[in-house]
Amino acid sequence: MSQSPLPTGTPQVTPRYRRLLIVQTCLYCILVVAGAVYLFLQLFSVPGFWLPATRLILATTFVALAFVENSLRCEGVEPQDSEPVTETTAAAPRPPGRLLQPGLQAWLHYFHRHLATTLITALLAIAFAIANIADTQPVDQSSAPPLAVTGFFILLCFTLLLIERMLSFKVIRGWQYQQQHTELVRAILSIFLLLTMAFLIAALSLTVTLWLIKLGSLIALLMALEYLLRAMMAMALPLSAESEPHFLTRSLFTALYRWPLQPVVLLLGAFHQRFGVDLRQIQAFRLLGKKLLPVTCCIAVLGWLLSGLTEVELYQRGIYEHFGRPVAVLSPGLHIGLPWPFGRVIPVENGAVHELQLSDNTETKQPAAQPDSVEGPAPQSSWRLWDNSHATDQSQVIASTTMDSQNFQMVNTDIRVIWRVGLKDRDALNSKYQTEDLPVLIRSVARQVLMAQFASKQLDQLLDEQRVTLAATLSQEIQQRLTQLNTGVELLFTRIEAIHPPAGAADAYHGVQAAQIAGNALIAREKGYAATVNNEAQRKAQTGFDTAEAAAAENLSRARAAATDFSAEEQAWQLAGEAFINERRYQILSQALAHTPLLILDNHLQGANEPVLDLRQYPALTDSTAPQKASTK
Repeated sequence: MSQSPLPTGTPQVTPRYRRLLIVQTCLYCILVVAGAVYLFLQLFSVPGFWLPATRLILATTFVALAFVENSLRCEGVEPQDSEPVTETTAAAPRPPGRLLQPGLQAWLHYFHRHLATTLITALLAIAFAIANIADTQPVDQSSAPPLAVTGFFILLCFTLLLIERMLSFKVIRGWQYQQQHTELVRAILSIFLLLTMAFLIAALSLTVTLWLIKLGSLIALLMALEYLLRAMMAMALPLSAESEPHFLTRSLFTALYRWPLQPVVLLLGAFHQRFGVDLRQIQAFRLLGKKLLPVTCCIAVLGWLLSGLTEVELYQRGIYEHFGRPVAVLSPGLHIGLPWPFGRVIPVENGAVHELQLSDNTETKQPAAQPDSVEGPAPQSSWRLWDNSHATDQSQVIASTTMDSQNFQMVNTDIRVIWRVGLKDRDALNSKYQTEDLPVLIRSVARQVLMAQFASKQLDQLLDEQRVTLAATLSQEIQQRLTQLNTGVELLFTRIEAIHPPAGAADAYHGVQAAQIAGNALIAREKGYAATVNNEAQRKAQTGFDTAEAAAAENLSRARAAATDFSAEEQAWQLAGEAFINERRYQILSQALAHTPLLILDNHLQGANEPVLDLRQYPALTDSTAPQKASTK
């Protein structure tokens, strides 16, 4: 059986219909203004909570627009000049030129007229609400709203309150959807009350302000999700020309805006109205409806009391706050305190070690297909070639000298600090209450120390200096500054991965180094030759000087020996007199005439036979060079 299209005609305009048209026009105007403000905030990236507030207003407006569109569609509309739908009309053949079946064309007409607006507005409201809830950007404290804006929203809330009182004060006959309108106004009033409260306390606590805006976004999200589900379920219903259009924007969530709260009774009533089964006659459901609120309250109170029971993990410590004031640092284990918000435990690290790169760019780790072996080549991540740029390198300004004038140059460094929160209780307190972001603070302090250290050193000094000594100096100065700031951070050590010129200037630096090495080699060779010549001259001069000193010392020794002999002989002469002189004379003569043939004549010889000189000459019978002995007769 084919489906017939719904009748079309001109609706009868009633005063209530005119009021709904006015509300629809106002909502479209609000959408235009809020959309323009939202585009301005997005394009210029205006800080503050104006962007979340604008999203909340847009989501709420889309929800209200979906409701008003359904009200206009279902508010007592009687079609006029409509043609009766018969089996013959429904089964009539397609006129030439039409590509769609009559049933599909009727469904598209029904979707365009009754479902499209609800689906589109619900999806837009869901998008803005989810964007608001998922937003984690920080808010600037200086973006507090002016009093005029806060006053406008207070006046808007008062106007919505008057409308709600007017709708709920008197039951209007013939208005089938009065209760749904009242519930919608209450829901919108609650959203704008949260937004107004957020504006009022924006100058005191931005965190609470954002949470209030997110709570309002959650309410709008639940309403939009329910509208979307109802519209999607209506798409699966069969089309009927006799049935009235469905009111798709009923909401079980907004039906809870009443006192006393009876959610079970409300659900049972909706079930009875929908399916004709009255579950309220069952005693169990009656008891559940009566005891649900007390039991829920007791469970909520018990859960609230159990919020004072806190477990601190083994790798953590806990700072216990008593009425917002830290009173103790808790060790790992189970602890009992006051329930939230009178007491809470803030977790703190307990000895966890962190590695912080001083550069803003972090190195992306790619999973290796095969792990590197210990005996194999070094992994590519450990290569520190100057010709390649590394993601973790940071440019640093250092001192330089050009043509006897002071200058500066750039150098790439990869320096990392290893730190942890101190193990003392005071360090744990300082790490939570004295600083907001420890990595950012440590990076800032370390960069200041690096700038102070490198400002007075040139590249050659940095390359020649021992890294262990430089790392120890940096660690000491960074720790001193962190201690002065009461950060509670313990710096374990500083690791210097690389210090080198920029990758683009590496080749030029290599050329400069080669020229310097060649020049230094020539200078060293000439200095060596000059040192050789100088040493040779010094050797010769020293040799002559030593020879002269030796000769002088030898002559002096001889003179001293002669003086000693003379002194000894003089003493002997004084003691022995003429006998010493004769003995000395004989000794000298014996030494002088030891190898000379002598004929000794002594006139002191006496006797009958006087000495006779034999003056005869004999031929040489032997070698003439042999000495001749003297003979006496």
